[in-house]
Amino acid sequence: MSGDPLLERARALLIRTMTFYRDDPRTSTWLRGRLERLDQPLRIAVGGRVKAGKSTLINALVGAELAPTDAEERTQVSTFYQYGPEPKILVHTPHGAVQNVPVTTLDTGTIRDLQHWRPDEVSRLVIESPTPGLQAITLIETPGVASAAVQETGRSALAQILSEADAVLYLTRYPRQTDLQFLQSVNELQTARCVPINTIVAFSRADETGSGGAEALEAAERIADRYRNDPTLRSFAQYLIPVVGLLGQAVATMTDDDFMALHNVARLPQNDQDALLLSADRFINSTMESTPGPARQRLLERFGHYGVVRALTLIRSGVTERKKLQSALLDESGLNLLQETVHQQFVERQDALRARSALLAVDMVLRANPRPGVQQLRGEFERMLANAHEWNELRLLSALDSGQVRFARPLQAEAKRLLGAFGSAPHARLGRDETALAVDLADEAAAALSRWREQAVNPLHDRPHRDAVRTVLRSCERLILHQTHGPQQPQTPQQPQSSQHQQNPQRQQSAHGQHGSSGQHGPSGQQGSTGAHGTSAQRGAHSQPGPQSPQQGHPQRHHHPQPGQPQNAQGAHARD
Repeated sequence: MSGDPLLERARALLIRTMTFYRDDPRTSTWLRGRLERLDQPLRIAVGGRVKAGKSTLINALVGAELAPTDAEERTQVSTFYQYGPEPKILVHTPHGAVQNVPVTTLDTGTIRDLQHWRPDEVSRLVIESPTPGLQAITLIETPGVASAAVQETGRSALAQILSEADAVLYLTRYPRQTDLQFLQSVNELQTARCVPINTIVAFSRADETGSGGAEALEAAERIADRYRNDPTLRSFAQYLIPVVGLLGQAVATMTDDDFMALHNVARLPQNDQDALLLSADRFINSTMESTPGPARQRLLERFGHYGVVRALTLIRSGVTERKKLQSALLDESGLNLLQETVHQQFVERQDALRARSALLAVDMVLRANPRPGVQQLRGEFERMLANAHEWNELRLLSALDSGQVRFARPLQAEAKRLLGAFGSAPHARLGRDETALAVDLADEAAAALSRWREQAVNPLHDRPHRDAVRTVLRSCERLILHQTHGPQQPQTPQQPQSSQHQQNPQRQQSAHGQHGSSGQHGPSGQQGSTGAHGTSAQRGAHSQPGPQSPQQGHPQRHHHPQPGQPQNAQGAHARD
């Protein structure tokens, strides 16, 4: 099951669609860019309202201060943070030109200045860095929802996200109507409605919940739990995670000076520490020989009031080693949980998400540019949507994690394991190690199938649980099939016959070892996405536009079952 055929089926359909539209340069070129994306690192768009903490959380996830943070709205253009062997900044213009800004190091001031350019001057920035945290994913920082940049360009959230990313990490202090409208727009197309598995919502400034203080994170968790049961938000995202982004960034980039400064403050008597933390002014300006005022100011700016308090509490309780302090603070910040969720929901399932992006591209083209003979492609598209068991597994995993579906504890754990929560390989799904014999795996798969067949006739299950049991049964059957016949081999893509323009799928993909960016225009006229190993370099604007926006087409209707405060004055630090 490691050789997942879903991605290859989606790739084959994308190739056939590109061949079908080969006489339309705009559409075929746009689709070619989507084909190239399938072999690039997974792209995660980081979105949210203005000042939701996008830059801060990107730095925390990456483990390096790449994205500039500022006290004011600065991000006017989408910024791609991707892996590269050496620091590089590429500036893309709306007309398709690409300029390489010579740099030896990535200075946040330079990036900040470029982000402040108007969208009609710079369409996107591509920041390449040898940071290990970017090897598996590319992060896309987007302008704030309802920001001046988005209003000025008129680009819808739907077109932007679908064009640029395979998954979405959405940041908010607490969901508002604007947030719900944005998340709804991401799921407007048929494919997205059938497979709403690519969005995680993070309460990114959880330390400011209520009146802040030591109980802020617990209050944020209670709010998140309430929204997890909200049917509107639950239909867009199954994961809502409170995170203290500023603390996560500070811990991920902690220096020796930060560590020593915290220790020096922690050595003071408890009463003196409490007096220092009464206000930001007192913390910075009080006379203290062991830690100068500028060092304390840096602590407050980097960790925030909540982070400083938690760090001092941990040090006083005996956590005096730097690595242990970092680990404990990462747990306190919620960043560990967020990283685990991103890895499990996005990175581990990247083939399914890439296949989703490929089918979204096909769906957009077929709707925006219908023509005679398209019925066969539409039929293939519908069959793939109906038979993509991998997406059913992802939906059910989300429902199990969020509590929408609950079995008895032993069955709950087994269901998650069989669905691939701890690895998609057969031995991982069956709870065995890599050295397990094939006959033992086959016996274990048969035993699991028997247990879940009993659940299928359990009269106490309601419809959501019966549907969940059927999904687990299908996973068990696929495990048995895998043991009987071996890994399924993807079918060779069949292309429409034509006397001209016969295309080899391998030749349609460029050499992905080179770093660059796709200058393609998306379905709404905006430029296409850029991955960590982009391959379409500097194509002209007039040869690159994609099909019309789906809003301008004539979509067909299809019916598919739907899956079931004020900032603390002491923490007035710059966040984006």
